[in-house]
Amino acid sequence: MSNKKIYLVITELFPTQESFRGPYVYDQVKAIEKDGRYEVVVLRPTSWLSKEKDYEYGGVKVHRFTRYDLPSNMWPGSNIWLSLRAMDKCLKRLGIAYSDITVVHAHVSNNARFANHVKYQNKKCLTVLQHHGYDVLGLSLGRFSKKEWHRKRASWYGVRECNKIDLHVGVSKEILQYLDRNEGIKLNSKYVLYNGVNTDKFFKKSSNLLGENKTFTIGCVANFWKLKDQITLIKAVEILVESDYTDIKVSFVGTGYTREDCEQYIQEKGLEQYFEFNNEVDHTQLNAYYNTLDLFVLPSYWDSFGCVYVEAYACGVPFMTAKGTGITELIPKADFEKWVIEPHDYIALARNIKHYMDKHEKQTLNSTIDIDTLVHNYLDFINIDKNTVTE
Repeated sequence: MSNKKIYLVITELFPTQESFRGPYVYDQVKAIEKDGRYEVVVLRPTSWLSKEKDYEYGGVKVHRFTRYDLPSNMWPGSNIWLSLRAMDKCLKRLGIAYSDITVVHAHVSNNARFANHVKYQNKKCLTVLQHHGYDVLGLSLGRFSKKEWHRKRASWYGVRECNKIDLHVGVSKEILQYLDRNEGIKLNSKYVLYNGVNTDKFFKKSSNLLGENKTFTIGCVANFWKLKDQITLIKAVEILVESDYTDIKVSFVGTGYTREDCEQYIQEKGLEQYFEFNNEVDHTQLNAYYNTLDLFVLPSYWDSFGCVYVEAYACGVPFMTAKGTGITELIPKADFEKWVIEPHDYIALARNIKHYMDKHEKQTLNSTIDIDTLVHNYLDFINIDKNTVTE
């Protein structure tokens, strides 16, 4: 009988040398490894058109297997037997028997089928499905997402596979509530695992308090999409400048389709001196970037949980956001009016920024953000409740 205790992670959300997509999953894997209860193995399903091979990132080996999907997510679940066979071959190549797998942790619902396949082979294995975005069943994926037939198929397939999962993990309470509201969904068990911070990467280097000659600097790191709502921050700063709060600067990091409109608005209002735009900051330099800030503001109003908020907080920088984001679950209700606005309310945001510039009140959260602690508590939970959720 094998003594292996494999924690199998199945995800496309994992950084490569070319793309840093999925750093929070990488940090989670490292935290599980650090805890020491399991041997972690990461599998990455990739398109049959991809030439990607196995690779190593930051000390984690990532093993590829082929997913045989129709283009543009046309028919969710199509050719799944070919994909499952590819995963079988990958595990065999790695010398891993299904009986070796204690936990299989799939990220996002389109990978639920792989976790359920492991369960079919090993009834004692615990299946975990983690949800990262509000579109929990992938209804908006692909060019046919607006077609009713496609949405019905995606919903039926997603519900069927999700209902077989032992434990659903959400990066916020809100995302699990979104999942729970889908017709036909029956969640066997659920757990909230906030995206934590590796405090070896993100930490306060020095005081961020304003000196006599220091410009108050606001940071904002996000893609320029409508729901990220950077224009609300711009309009709030416009009000502050008009109120003689002129020793201020906003540093944007990101690209996207709304950035041109934001830049045009700034030019039309003659506010160029108060804003700077950067396409990106290398992830290894993000800690240094956060440590140049006095305040982090991202008025996103539809975001399951933004890692950038807790990264800034770990560096001693308070943050402001809008209702509709999972990060607000960490803000005590009594403090909402200081740090959280209604979506698009740039007048309230200007008021809150002005208040912080004047008072420098300390921000406190109602949960730890240390990823090692969060993951340790999660692993305690699946050990305690394993028999309950798998029966």
